[in-house]
Amino acid sequence: MLIKQNIPWYKTEYYKKNWQIKKSLPYVFYCFKNSLAEKDIDKIIQLKKRHYQKILLFLNLKNSQTIHYYLYPTLKDKLKLMGDDSPGNSIWEKFESTNGIPKTNKFEIHAVYNNNCKFIGEHEDTHLLSLPWGLSIYLFCEGLAQFMEGNLFDRDIDEISKELLRQNKLYSLLKLVDNNNWDKVKPPVIYPQAGSFVRFLIESYGLKKFKSVYQKLSRLNSYENNLEIIRKGYSNGINELEKKWKEKLSTP
Repeated sequence: MLIKQNIPWYKTEYYKKNWQIKKSLPYVFYCFKNSLAEKDIDKIIQLKKRHYQKILLFLNLKNSQTIHYYLYPTLKDKLKLMGDDSPGNSIWEKFESTNGIPKTNKFEIHAVYNNNCKFIGEHEDTHLLSLPWGLSIYLFCEGLAQFMEGNLFDRDIDEISKELLRQNKLYSLLKLVDNNNWDKVKPPVIYPQAGSFVRFLIESYGLKKFKSVYQKLSRLNSYENNLEIIRKGYSNGINELEKKWKEKLSTP
């Protein structure tokens, strides 16, 4: 089945940019001339190779594709050249999976790198490298990526979620199973929340079960079908799982 990435804002002006390029497989890095990223490129390469091995090892994945990694000095530059003003994106555009091996049109990461924002964690790499698992719902897909990173801007995802829980700012997981609701959420809340919930699922029930449920969930399923997949997979509905997760967060 051919699956397309929903990115109506995406543009390819960055193809016209005269990038400074450094190859260190499985990555090819693209930087602005005289940028902080160009100055730090050797450190970035070593960090990203550690991230790459960490993701493949923990998730028991294999990869044969080169990751093209574009580093922008500002959000404004990123918006101008590739169409989005968030600090990071993974771009695969469309893929087909044959015997668990995805074939993608692109295999790219676009991220901001400056003194105030070095958005080069494991999150976007996880999105690309986990494509053999299929395209799960946002709660599980974004949650897995944030779990692999473990923090948001150097704060642990459980620590942030505990604070949000005390402030009654967490979103209902029943609501978050529906992808249509993700246009109405706040990124500083949703990413640590989803990551913390996925950490709870993996630590409490194991990676094997998480992978099984992740692969059965789909953005093409009905909302009710996805809820039932979660209930069958974990022998608990999403409300019960949310309660258990919050109880764990509340434990000193």
